[in-house]
Amino acid sequence: MTDSPAGLLLVPDGAGLGIGAAWNWDRDGLPASGGDEVLARHLVASGRIIELDRIRSDVGLDSEASAEAASVPQWMLDDGTTWALIPLVHLDRLQGAILLARPPIDRALDWEDFDLLRIAGRQAASYLAEARAQEALADAERFDEFNRRFAFILHDIKNLVSQLTLVARNAERHADNPDFRADMVATLQDSAGRMNDLLARLSQHHSARAEELRPVELMPLVERVAARRRAQHPVAIIGVKALAQADPARLEQLLGHLLQNAIEASPSVEPVTIAISIDAASVVIDVIDQGCGMSPAFLRDKLFKPFASSKPGGFGIGAFEARQLAQAMGGSVEVTSREGEGTRFRVILSSARALPMEHAA
Repeated sequence: MTDSPAGLLLVPDGAGLGIGAAWNWDRDGLPASGGDEVLARHLVASGRIIELDRIRSDVGLDSEASAEAASVPQWMLDDGTTWALIPLVHLDRLQGAILLARPPIDRALDWEDFDLLRIAGRQAASYLAEARAQEALADAERFDEFNRRFAFILHDIKNLVSQLTLVARNAERHADNPDFRADMVATLQDSAGRMNDLLARLSQHHSARAEELRPVELMPLVERVAARRRAQHPVAIIGVKALAQADPARLEQLLGHLLQNAIEASPSVEPVTIAISIDAASVVIDVIDQGCGMSPAFLRDKLFKPFASSKPGGFGIGAFEARQLAQAMGGSVEVTSREGEGTRFRVILSSARALPMEHAA
């Protein structure tokens, strides 16, 4: 628009302006800072385009122009190629400024130049504001994802701490039992591996699992989940051998949440039961406890909401994440509960095929 052969974008940097993008501008001789807080304040307050040759001449400057001259950094005046400084203001916020080099035909700016540059500056400022808003939104989404991931992981850490605490407590009574020591070592190794997995899930390079669903034999998987908790609490397994369409890692995590919740809700002498059954084209896994149960209002309004818990010190994440994990596998989670009698969580998954052999443990 002005035939300027070069341009320099100054961007907000703290209270002042830093050096941003350059077009045909030798960056080697540029200072570390484009302008201080005085310049930034003047540009946003006045919105005026600064004609640098007028300041250099120092002739006929009124009070407003004198304040303008005092705000311009000396390096812009010492560089004889600089011609005009256009503020980029959007909604009363300074998005930056553009410094233009002197055009091949040297001339003073006239009112048409000022009008044209003012309109172009506002348009450029709106683009910069939109780009920064998109960056801020992307950052907010990354923080939201990190916070969501951290909330789930914090719940898993709580479960691990509960498991290790009970193992340590039982070790005081059963340390002389070789079978208990073997179970304890296996529990510690499993807990260490799960903690490493949790740390990996916190990494910014970790992305959500995208493993395809495949036939998973449920009985061995349920046995693994139960074995990790039996040092804490008695767990019984009943039902049929069955294959479900599932992601085994997701399913283990889902059942781990439900089993831990059931254990925490149960009296120490009452076992938690995991029951596997087949229903038409579906496989059903029930996690049943004889614990305190939940009220109808809590089931309706809070159970599957994050950060709502019926237990003192609970994080309110387990049921919420369990439902998300089930839905990611094309399944669902249902629950029935009565206060003072216990709770049944039911996981329903598509059946790969069912094996009719009865099994009980």
